[in-house]
Amino acid sequence: MPYIRAVATTIDMYPEIFDQGPVVMLGDFNANTIWDKTHPKHLNHSSVVKRLADRGIVSAYHHVRGEPQGKESEATFYLHHDASKPFHIDYCFLPKAWAERISLVEVGTFQKWEGHSDHRPLLIEIRG
Repeated sequence: MPYIRAVATTIDMYPEIFDQGPVVMLGDFNANTIWDKTHPKHLNHSSVVKRLADRGIVSAYHHVRGEPQGKESEATFYLHHDASKPFHIDYCFLPKAWAERISLVEVGTFQKWEGHSDHRPLLIEIRG
């Protein structure tokens, strides 16, 4: 099962976790709205973003940068370590109330992380 379909299914199978306290979902989702058409509409990236938004959970990067999903200016992944193949597929989804306290969103640069990983770190700092 592709990652994004697994994420969508998990959200649907465990709705109670959203009632038990703050939820943070982060990591390599291997997904972006640019690939929505390759998945069933109810299991694609946009549907996951909507499911989370309906529960008051937002992408830290998109909240701070003001960029729409699929139009990210910073890549978190370079296919085959190739600078000409950038994608944004790593996310930190957190409660919107926390997003208002974000003091830093930083994505590691291609140059600094070249040779270490095809992914770049996504750093989020939240004020107390």
